[in-house]
Amino acid sequence: MASIGLPAANFHEGTVQLATVLLGKKLGGIYITTSRPSSHIVTELEEAKANLSDLYFVDLVSMTVGGNTDDARTLFIESPTMLESILLNITLLERRLKSKRRFVLFDSINGLSIYSEPKVLREFINVLGNSMRIKEIYSMLLTVKEQTDEELAAALELLSDTMIGV
Repeated sequence: MASIGLPAANFHEGTVQLATVLLGKKLGGIYITTSRPSSHIVTELEEAKANLSDLYFVDLVSMTVGGNTDDARTLFIESPTMLESILLNITLLERRLKSKRRFVLFDSINGLSIYSEPKVLREFINVLGNSMRIKEIYSMLLTVKEQTDEELAAALELLSDTMIGV
């Protein structure tokens, strides 16, 4: 598992580049978004010419803000406070993935810190990271570098195999 800290100034571009590279290597993936609606990410990935045939989304934004919720490749969660629903929806989407090599990209962990207490968020990160590790799914937990406090950074460091820019 990797924790990746990206600067706010180019966070969105960085997430699109990362997803495009992974999809280009023929990995199937689940993109969890707390930072913006999945429909916007799909548009950006299409503009980057990414192959979206084996990419699915867990969207924690669209239902909260009244966005588009009719994409068949996306599971929408009512509220970012429903952490158990995130794990359940990841499990449901894993069954749809065609590729044997898989990834989960979480954009961004900081987005959950708005809605969850630090202890609850640390527990969630631990369960998510270890369940993906057991299933041998490449996991990338993205953070906005400027918004990552010491407590969250320490929790990510403890759990991650690789720390990039955090």
